[in-house]
Amino acid sequence: MAFLVASVRIREWAARRGLQALLQVLALTAASLFTLSIDPRDANAYVVKRTVKGHLVHWDEPSVSFTFDPSVRANVADAVEATTASMRSWSGTVGAPELRGHVAAEVADPPQVPAFDQKNGVFFMPGGYAPAGRALAITVLTYDNNSGRILDADIIVNGAYAFAVLSNGGAVEAQDTPSSAIAITDGVTHDEPSKSSSAVYDLHHVVAHELGHSLGMNDELDRKDALMYRYSSPNDTTLRAPASDDIAGLAELYSTKLEAVGGGCGNATLAPRKPSSAVSQLASVTIFGFLFFLIFRGRTSRHARFAFVAVASLASYAMFPRISKQQGNVARATTLAPGHARASVTSTFSAFEGGFVKTHFTLATVACRAALCPNVGEGVAWGGTVGSVRQDVGEEFSPKTGDTVNVSFARLPSALAPLTQRLGMADSALTYAKVRVITLAE
Repeated sequence: MAFLVASVRIREWAARRGLQALLQVLALTAASLFTLSIDPRDANAYVVKRTVKGHLVHWDEPSVSFTFDPSVRANVADAVEATTASMRSWSGTVGAPELRGHVAAEVADPPQVPAFDQKNGVFFMPGGYAPAGRALAITVLTYDNNSGRILDADIIVNGAYAFAVLSNGGAVEAQDTPSSAIAITDGVTHDEPSKSSSAVYDLHHVVAHELGHSLGMNDELDRKDALMYRYSSPNDTTLRAPASDDIAGLAELYSTKLEAVGGGCGNATLAPRKPSSAVSQLASVTIFGFLFFLIFRGRTSRHARFAFVAVASLASYAMFPRISKQQGNVARATTLAPGHARASVTSTFSAFEGGFVKTHFTLATVACRAALCPNVGEGVAWGGTVGSVRQDVGEEFSPKTGDTVNVSFARLPSALAPLTQRLGMADSALTYAKVRVITLAE
């Protein structure tokens, strides 16, 4: 009430002195600057899967059943119980389907291997799994690229790492966790991080993260308090159920309501939505429009000159980049240009091979970041599109012809190759090489 009285008195004072227009200008400018000043780090940062046509990737069924392969219980004690608890934490949340788990003995025709067979399974691969690469686990998600309807989901835990269902509350402080032990949960990387033999990862957390992918969620790169955050620390059990950011993403996929009705997340508080780029652009245009208006009015009006200084100062403050805290070596690595070279994809071909889609590609080097790079490369990526069926294998990137990508080659040519090769003879390593890792260039 006091604020309203003060506002009325200010307006009366401004009217007596002919400053009403100035106050209106400043009020509109402040509103525009407020829109611009919303920090994206405080907003929801979730990412959901979409088809090439923009359709949300989702289940149409009210319930989805997974079969626990015998390898799960055989390799990690209490793994089935932990996975079942993870399913309960996602089940039915904001319209998402109920997730149900069954051991293979209870299923008439259980899935035998991860593949597009329309049988959803959870598997543990001791010793490692080629499609998983260096990830802790992956979700192989197959869906209709025209509608976004999910057709099949398989979760594979990479047994190259040590897993256990850890006792709840086993949090690890960031300073006690070496960056080499922070693992990428289900993506690919150009780095070659060393693996600590003493690092043990919480299976409950990792599987809960993968179940989010099975529902249509993508990795989150900014918010560490989200279950879908891309990286995992060993011995950490602090996050085993979807948090507010995860629920907001799930709501976009399955509901217009933001009420968590599933188990484990009933009263989650949702952060404000990030303003759209169109709103931010409109605010920018409004601000600069006011500045130009005040420049012209400033020739004859002292109040306009004062307003120009005030608006320019506020705009500079709002638009000045905020200094954010670095998230250790892992976060810095994602901001650098990764790999040996930047390249252009010249051709692609995708086909099903043993229940998986593989995309064969060739590319030409555009810019080299090493001492010397091959001119041409080729490789195979997991996942891709065959007809109307799209398959995502973890966060592996399957390129399209014309994409600009970052690549790491399996072998780089020697920097002395141009000097040591015989006259008139081409060095095969200099002209052609196998691609080890490929990621989309930003």
